[in-house]
Amino acid sequence: MVVKFFDFALYHNKRPSPGSVKIRVDNLIKHWPEASKYSYGDDMDVMVFQKVYTTYDFKYINHLDRIKILDVCDPDWLQSPDIYIKETLDNVHAVVVPTKELQKLIAQMTNKPVRIIKDRFDLSEFPVPKKHTGELKTLVWFGYAHNAELLRHAIPSLEERNINLVIISNEDPACYRWANDPEAYYKRYTYIKYNQDTVYKDLQIGDACILPKGYRPEDRFKSENRSIIAGLCGLPVVQNTDDLEKYSQAKSRTDHINTIYDKLRTEYDCQLSVKEYKELIDEIS
Repeated sequence: MVVKFFDFALYHNKRPSPGSVKIRVDNLIKHWPEASKYSYGDDMDVMVFQKVYTTYDFKYINHLDRIKILDVCDPDWLQSPDIYIKETLDNVHAVVVPTKELQKLIAQMTNKPVRIIKDRFDLSEFPVPKKHTGELKTLVWFGYAHNAELLRHAIPSLEERNINLVIISNEDPACYRWANDPEAYYKRYTYIKYNQDTVYKDLQIGDACILPKGYRPEDRFKSENRSIIAGLCGLPVVQNTDDLEKYSQAKSRTDHINTIYDKLRTEYDCQLSVKEYKELIDEIS
């Protein structure tokens, strides 16, 4: 059975591909011989539309006479009047989502199967976990620059504790500007351009990964993939000042990673996502 992924990067001509394509398409294809990326004109038995929706001038989903699965990676369509989410749902056979909250939301709009297939990873790409030494001196944050707004209220706490901050992003959000003394904190601030080939090693510059809990309406639907990546790199996740104290010493950071590491590698291997996709396809076939 030939499976094709029509992904977000192809539809929007995004280069390099966004992280969701890497996580939810590229990783799976590497371990799924029958699956590959769609090229215009390809035939297939199953098409997976990854964050590609019916719009005013794009009706291909509606008319394609094949098994169709919609991968709703995140709720980016909530504030986009150009995306016809209900029409898209009506014209596919099943929907996959990364989180339980997103599953609940989509299930209110369709009677089609809505299955959770988590964000998972090619474990062979990860370096050995970071070896921790000494006190926590450096935190690292990674993601799209517009999401760095979540760090606004954390920066003064880092400044007060003389903790360095490394930002890995598509562009520099200049988070040092939120410090009480921006000029002084700039000396503790490092920006690294996001590179998918090096990001896991770049993360290990930090003693822990800072990922404050999101407060925006859409944040409750989002995947925990960055926390999983941090753990697979050997980094605890800091969300608040209590966590700063909890992971201040190397032993506490090492003990935490030792507790979760094997579970992460078991539950977040992308080959498990391939297995779940095959089961869903068998069911709707």
